[in-house]
Amino acid sequence: MNVDHLKAFHRVAETGNFTQAARDLFLTQPAVSMQVQSLEHNLGVMLFDRSRRRISLTSEGEVLYRYTRKIFGIMQEMQNEFQNLNALQTGELTLGTSSLMGTYYLPFFVGSYHRRHPGVRFTLAINNSHAVAEMVYQGDIEIGFGGSSSAHPGLSQYFLHREPLIIVVGRHSPLIEHVGPLRAEDLVGEPFVMREKGTRITNKVTTWLRNVSQGTAASSLVTVDNMEVAKQLVAGGFGITALPRHAAATEIAAGQLFPLQLEDFEMHVNYFLIYMAGRKLSRVAQSFLALLFEHGIPLPEDLLEAVR
Repeated sequence: MNVDHLKAFHRVAETGNFTQAARDLFLTQPAVSMQVQSLEHNLGVMLFDRSRRRISLTSEGEVLYRYTRKIFGIMQEMQNEFQNLNALQTGELTLGTSSLMGTYYLPFFVGSYHRRHPGVRFTLAINNSHAVAEMVYQGDIEIGFGGSSSAHPGLSQYFLHREPLIIVVGRHSPLIEHVGPLRAEDLVGEPFVMREKGTRITNKVTTWLRNVSQGTAASSLVTVDNMEVAKQLVAGGFGITALPRHAAATEIAAGQLFPLQLEDFEMHVNYFLIYMAGRKLSRVAQSFLALLFEHGIPLPEDLLEAVR
């Protein structure tokens, strides 16, 4: 069934006049008449009663008109939706992110973007860095933020930020009174609160403990499922933990956590923008990356071409 023929029928049904329908469609009156006749021939019915001075729909025409109203109503909705998308009045963006990036790095940018485009809905899918990379690779999300992960073909990981790690204790810990830098042996006996096995920070810190204390502190590890729980436990007086410096800034300023000086502890974690090279990004994703660039966040050349 030819869409142009349906358009011609619909416009004649709306106006009740072939001549007016032709003007509206920027066609000649004979062309509109031929399109309607072709539609009638294909359907095997008469759609208009032409026996009177003003044409009217037949019963079969009424049936088709009900459908064309639905069809062209939906087409108009679709057109309006994409006009809104192009103007970023609506849309949806899911960002895959590691816990640190989702909690401390991205909220400022999401808030700034929301003020500019309040109709766009955001979802932060927080997971470990390996899961975020897998989501990008599988096409479940367009862009992700997290640590480095095992390479997939075509998966790009662009360096964004380096964050130092620090060891912190609560305000009542006797370790605060220690004069001078602490050694790893000084931490033995304190529960070491860490994220679950497999996270980058946990892997880095447990390797450090094993190397500098010959495994004597490994038995005191306590695992939790997120960084906020670790902070609250330590701030409440239970054990010690390693955190990205930025993640502990508020609690340190409030006197709830205290960073320790440690010998031979110079660690950091790197964070990356994760995307599939060559994959076309949505307008919403492009505009979010453009906002990052406006705020001084570096972007790779292939993404800069898309957001400029």
